[in-house]
Amino acid sequence: MKQEGIFTTSGISATAEVAFCTTVRMIWKKCLIVVMLLSVTIAAYSQPEVFELDGLAGPVYYDASKALEEGDAGEIVVVMIHGWGGGLTPLKSRKKLEDALGGVYVISPRFPRLQTFDNKNLAVDDRPHWNESWSSDLTVRGVASDDWRGGGDADGFRMSSFDVIDRIFSKLADRKLYPNLKKVVLAGFSAGGQFVSRYVAVGRGKVRRGVRVEYAAMSGSTYLFFDPESPWHYGLDGRPRYCAGTSLRRIMSNLCSRRVFYACGELDTGSVSLDMCQQAQGQGLNRRERFENLQKHVHAYPRWEKMTSFYLIPGIAHEAGKAYLDPVFVDFIRSGSQPACQSRQLEP
Repeated sequence: MKQEGIFTTSGISATAEVAFCTTVRMIWKKCLIVVMLLSVTIAAYSQPEVFELDGLAGPVYYDASKALEEGDAGEIVVVMIHGWGGGLTPLKSRKKLEDALGGVYVISPRFPRLQTFDNKNLAVDDRPHWNESWSSDLTVRGVASDDWRGGGDADGFRMSSFDVIDRIFSKLADRKLYPNLKKVVLAGFSAGGQFVSRYVAVGRGKVRRGVRVEYAAMSGSTYLFFDPESPWHYGLDGRPRYCAGTSLRRIMSNLCSRRVFYACGELDTGSVSLDMCQQAQGQGLNRRERFENLQKHVHAYPRWEKMTSFYLIPGIAHEAGKAYLDPVFVDFIRSGSQPACQSRQLEP
C-alpha cells in the first residue's frame, strides 16, 4: 500500500511505519551534521591564506596573502613567528603588519604544540607538532630536543623548527620570483621573540647575495645568553640536533655579524605565560627585567653589542598587536639596519 507523502510496506502496522519514518529522518539529520563538520574541517585546511610549505619531512603550513611560489615584486619580506598559543589558527598581527607596511609580503609559519590541540578542542592530525615534553606547569622545564622555540624537532620527525625557516629563506632566494628583494626580516613576539633570539645564534638559512637578513626579537619570556654552562634556551649547553654540532666560535661569530632589534613593552612586568623554571628566574622576575639583563649581558661583548638595538616600547605591556604597529618597529622594517629612533635605548 502506498499513501501520499510516505512509503509503506505491505503488512507493516501504522505504528511501525511511523517509527520507521522517524528513524530515517534521524539518520538523515545525523548524516547532514557529519557533512557539515567535514565541510568545516576541509575549509580549515583550504583557507585562502593558509599554504603548505614543500620540501620538508612533514606537512608544515604558513599564513600569507599568497603562496611563496607566486613570488613578490617588493623589496622587503617579513617572516613573522607566532606566540606560545599559536600554530593552529591565523596570526592576526600578520595582516595588520602587512597593512601597516603598505602591502609588504608577510608570512607566518605554524608550529603547533600538542597541548594547543587540546586547548582548542581539536583532534591531533597528521601535521607535525612540537613540545610533547612540555607541560602547562611553567615551573617545570621540558627537553630542548622537542621545543619549537629553540629549534627542536617535531615529535616523531627529524625536522627542526629552524629547518622551516631555512626552507623559507631558500624559497625567497629565487631571483625570478623575488627580483627586487633587498631585505628579509625574521620577527617574533613573546615565544616568537624567543625563537628569533636563538635562531640568530645558530640559524643556517641563507637568501642570496645582496639581500640583507635582519632580526627582531620582542618581549621574550627568556633569552639566549652566551653561557656554555647553562642549558639551551637560557645558555648553550645541550643544544638540539639542528645545532648540536655548531661550535661556540661559530655561534659568537653569528651574534657579532647579524643585526638584531630587541624590544619589550615598558609595562611588561606581569607573569602571564611566563617561564618560571629555575633557569628562567635566574634571568629576572619578569619580561622587562630579563630584557634589561640581556642588554647588560650583551654589553660585555662589544662586537655583539654593536649589532644590537634595545628599545623599550612606551605605554604597552605584553601586547603583540601594539608592539608590531609601534612606529619604531615599523621604521626598522622599512628603513636601514638601525632603527631611526634610539631615544628609548637602555643604559648598560
